[in-house]
Amino acid sequence: MKQQNSSVIVSPRESIGVQAAAHRLGISVGRVRTLLGQGRIEGAQKLGRRWQIPTRKGMPKIIPGHRGPKGSWYLKPRTQNGFIHANQHLLRFNRKDAGSRPAIAVKLGKHSQYGHYVEIKGRSRLVYSPNKPSSNCRARLWMEVPPTVPVGSSKFETPGETRGHGDAGTGRRGDGGRGRIESPPQISFTPPEDSGQAVGVPEAAYLLRVSPQRVRQLLNQGRIAGASKIIQRWRIPLGSSGLPQVSAGSRGPKGTWCCPPVEKTIIRINQAKIHTNTASNSCLPVIDIWHNGTVCHCHEVEIMGPSRILYRPHHGGAYSLWVEVATEVKVVGKIT
Repeated sequence: MKQQNSSVIVSPRESIGVQAAAHRLGISVGRVRTLLGQGRIEGAQKLGRRWQIPTRKGMPKIIPGHRGPKGSWYLKPRTQNGFIHANQHLLRFNRKDAGSRPAIAVKLGKHSQYGHYVEIKGRSRLVYSPNKPSSNCRARLWMEVPPTVPVGSSKFETPGETRGHGDAGTGRRGDGGRGRIESPPQISFTPPEDSGQAVGVPEAAYLLRVSPQRVRQLLNQGRIAGASKIIQRWRIPLGSSGLPQVSAGSRGPKGTWCCPPVEKTIIRINQAKIHTNTASNSCLPVIDIWHNGTVCHCHEVEIMGPSRILYRPHHGGAYSLWVEVATEVKVVGKIT
């Protein structure tokens, strides 16, 4: 009788969640949930309220559909880095007509999408190279993300915006477009001067540091003060602290949402310096790192952990695009 080789180790199959599956497949979370509801992801099981999706060679296996176009998801893990950059044409259009078009382009392999807010779940590198644009996205300022780092984006739609042609929306300026910001930028969203100013569900989720699903649950329970639904969109007012006011529940664990503003390292992109470099063919550093009251000007930044990119056109001035990093994450600036 042959004895089994003890040196052979069979590793268990990896199971991942919905967001990780969406990142690896290169499709949206909503599309993954649709496939799960149709029973088209092999071996997927729902344990409680969470899906467990098994993988083969690092990828979930999707059963082909009987009709409709061929699926556009990835069949093999991505090996190329992802690239994130700001679309300068959309930035100019927003400055011209006070619009709020999503101008942050996220390119992951063959798929691209636009948003106002991008969350990066790992390390990344921010590069400004005016004389040598990126060969992948043709941008002179971009963020490079390893293929294994999950990236998600969303759009902030403030109640009161009107939709224009295509996906170009026109909104009101929150600060009246009073010009450049001369003082150091605020760590979080600027508290509204008008108590009637409100935000939508994605931005409220960002401010409270919870998921949009959790915000919708609180809204359905009537636990967010002053929230109202206009047609199909929620209008969530901000309090004096610049955050939605959430009341405590009658039972269950204490809420984990953010109450006071969280201290962060802010990386700002100085649009005015970019225009100056373009006009004079110079190479001034346009990336400003604000940390503990000090500022560092550089051309390249290594971010050693998770970060968030935000584009808020209503801020106006030179600083409408920035990156937020937790204080415990190491940030290294370089001048080329």
